Amino acid sequence: MTQTTRREQRKKNKNTIKPPKIARNKGNRNKDKKHKLTKTTKLSFSAIAVIFIGLLAGGIFFYNNYFNTVQTAIDAGQSQAKKIQESDFKQHYPTTILDSSGNTIQELKTQERDYMTYEEMDPLVSEALISIEDRRFYEHHGVDTQGLLTVGINAAIGRGVRGASTITQQLVKNIYLTPEVSISRKVEEMVIAQQLEKKFSKHKILEYYLNNVYFGHGAYGINAASKVYFDKNINDTTLLEKATLIGVTNNPSIYDPAEEPKESLKRARLVLKQMYREGYITQDEYDQARKDKLEASVHTEALNNEVKDNEIALALDSATKTLMEQQDFRFQYQFDSTEEEAQYKEEYQTAYNKVYQRIISGGYEIKTKINQDLHNQLQGIVSDVLAAWPEMDEETNLYTKQAAMTVIDNTTGEVVASIGGRGEEGNSYNRAFLSDRQPGSAIKPLVSYGPAYERGLLETTTVSDDRPNNTYPNNVYQRSLGDLTLRNAMAISSNVVAYKLAIQNQEETNEPVYQQLAQMEFGGLDVADNNPIIAVGGMTYGATTQEMAGGIATLVNQGNYRTPTNIETINRKDNEQEIYNSANIAQRKVYSDDAAYLTIDSMKGVHQEANGTAADTTLAYNSNWAIKTGTTDDAKDLWTVGATPYYTVAVWIGDDTPAAQNNAVVGKATRTIFQQTMDLLNNGKEDIDFTMPSSVTLQNGQLVTRSSQTKQVLAARKSALQASTAAIDTAAKKVSNQIIADKLDADSVSEANTFSNTLLSEQLEALSDYQILVTDTEDNWSTFDRYAQQIWKSIQQIEPRGGSLSTLYTNIYKSKEAEYQQAKSTLNDSLSDIDDEIKQAEEDDKTLDSQIKDIQDAIDEARGIRRSTNSSSSSEEN
Repeated sequence: MTQTTRREQRKKNKNTIKPPKIARNKGNRNKDKKHKLTKTTKLSFSAIAVIFIGLLAGGIFFYNNYFNTVQTAIDAGQSQAKKIQESDFKQHYPTTILDSSGNTIQELKTQERDYMTYEEMDPLVSEALISIEDRRFYEHHGVDTQGLLTVGINAAIGRGVRGASTITQQLVKNIYLTPEVSISRKVEEMVIAQQLEKKFSKHKILEYYLNNVYFGHGAYGINAASKVYFDKNINDTTLLEKATLIGVTNNPSIYDPAEEPKESLKRARLVLKQMYREGYITQDEYDQARKDKLEASVHTEALNNEVKDNEIALALDSATKTLMEQQDFRFQYQFDSTEEEAQYKEEYQTAYNKVYQRIISGGYEIKTKINQDLHNQLQGIVSDVLAAWPEMDEETNLYTKQAAMTVIDNTTGEVVASIGGRGEEGNSYNRAFLSDRQPGSAIKPLVSYGPAYERGLLETTTVSDDRPNNTYPNNVYQRSLGDLTLRNAMAISSNVVAYKLAIQNQEETNEPVYQQLAQMEFGGLDVADNNPIIAVGGMTYGATTQEMAGGIATLVNQGNYRTPTNIETINRKDNEQEIYNSANIAQRKVYSDDAAYLTIDSMKGVHQEANGTAADTTLAYNSNWAIKTGTTDDAKDLWTVGATPYYTVAVWIGDDTPAAQNNAVVGKATRTIFQQTMDLLNNGKEDIDFTMPSSVTLQNGQLVTRSSQTKQVLAARKSALQASTAAIDTAAKKVSNQIIADKLDADSVSEANTFSNTLLSEQLEALSDYQILVTDTEDNWSTFDRYAQQIWKSIQQIEPRGGSLSTLYTNIYKSKEAEYQQAKSTLNDSLSDIDDEIKQAEEDDKTLDSQIKDIQDAIDEARGIRRSTNSSSSSEEN
């Protein structure tokens, strides 16, 4: 039977086949009829009331809360609708990937191979879809008004933007919109859906939907999904298998027939039930399909779109994210809660899969910076260095010890090489941008030192590497060296100093510890990573070599971040429109110019200083270069990252399943790969230094930044303000004391015999208010004591044997005396500190004078020897 004949038969069945009705007793017919009328009437009135209330509530709610949002969404939808074209759903051209020379290195044409028109496809497929997803598909014009009412009521009662979408709306969401759930997205979706139905027939919309919807395991389109799950064309599947595939579209992870057979079968039977109710299949067909067995397994080779080249994999990933951004997908790298993080990751994966499928389905030309010869040379370096570890994993048939490397051109910010493994047969997983690993100390320049220099610290600033308590990490060298300059702390990779800097950065800036990493699009960040422990590499998931290289390249680029990519341009083939050009990539300021430069300069110390962790590493063609090593607990991950003015390189070595490594040997291997890669890349280039920004100057042998000078100015202003405040406070105390003195000098004080208890109480209160002043120029204790003695004589005349006034006086006097002693002690301590500083300065001067004298003596001696030598030479010549 042809597809056309079968479709006509299905149409006939729909008009003739009805589900069997339950027979009723004739004697009860009138009673049942009356009961049915009463029940129906009640239900109708109730439904009308609910609809009316819902419409009223929904209308008021929408007008008050969403009027502007809805209007904006309508405009956006109309704008998008004008751009609709058939090639959005059906690509007639394969996607081609071009290398740096413009040569085609791969073609992707999944849709061209598996696409089926509505007429070619068994009608049961579209009928199954309509039955379960959109029963009124042929009645509405893109938007189901009942569904619209449901959305309004749900939003009004606080249940979110929920409500059934039509097949047309689902198609719009799959092709044009991000997975964001909001009023504006729903409205925009509805607007586009209505325009879509004006432009294309119902059959075309079904065709476009069935060829573009995602079925899991990389399969887009029902024919591709049929081959993946059942290894056959969709028209060759059974009715149960067709229903199963339609059921998958609701949620590919829950209704996966290969991995969730029970849930998948349950959903398939629901689809069959709906098909029977709608009259698309007979009772016999329904019963037989329910009896059939369902056997599914994953046949990914059926897609024939596997990408085995590391560089092409990166290009497709970059292209996917580029198009996601153009569809207004909001990328997010830091979260306030685990729930927010989980929701985002689900939305991200949905959007990513959708766009990725569009690209591999066809229709794009992606021009890349891929240089296959260079890639092969760099892959050779990685493979050769790791040849010392030949052990293989018996299950995967891959080397146990793996590696990854990313190389970035510092001039353009583009990825010139992405090495995702050791290059053996079947090792197509690109670890360079897919594998998050703990970065260890390699992260310190980005998390600790860059932000610290941003705050105005200098390379000569000292920080103690003592552990205040056990919450601080241990130093790798398992001891404390005391105060370290930041440059040396970087060189020897002090964990304590890096940890302290991270704490200070967070406290002073009031920003998350990973703020800079989020700005540089580190995709593995977790809510728990807002912790200073990440300064020593203790992240929840970790980072990739591409992210680490992107971070170091940001430092070289004066603190300006550029998204790493190996794509140059992307063009649509249907209209030859350029939709992306790397020359237009926007840069994001992450670090100040001077902070970035000081960080890079500190990384030079890692190989320049004798105790630096990369002191054993040298480059053949560069004298100015930066490096940082990284090692995690038990050396499960080994890193070397660094840069010359021309290139940034990040190298990782470890096992795919993290396992302890020999740090000395494997760590050295990372530095060897780094060294050989840099020598290959920089051979023939001028030996230049990193560009020093105008905000950095060399003063008295140290690099001084504008940030540090600003910090000093602010500190001086703060000190001056404190001094001014102290002077005002002193003046206020003087005025207060003068007022009290006038009261104490009154006639009533000198004539003690006339005092009453009340008057003495007032005088004691004034004495208590008297302010003690002790500075390096003033001391008013004697004045206070004189007033006190006068009052004491008066009290003794009234209370010769003691009493309440005597007790009050004693308490006041002792309190003031203690206050005076404390102030005196504080002043003495300050003066003592100043004396010590003066003595130390004098000693330093003597030492410096002695050193100068020794140098002068050495110079004089050298001159004497030279004169003697010259004299001897002259004599010999004569």
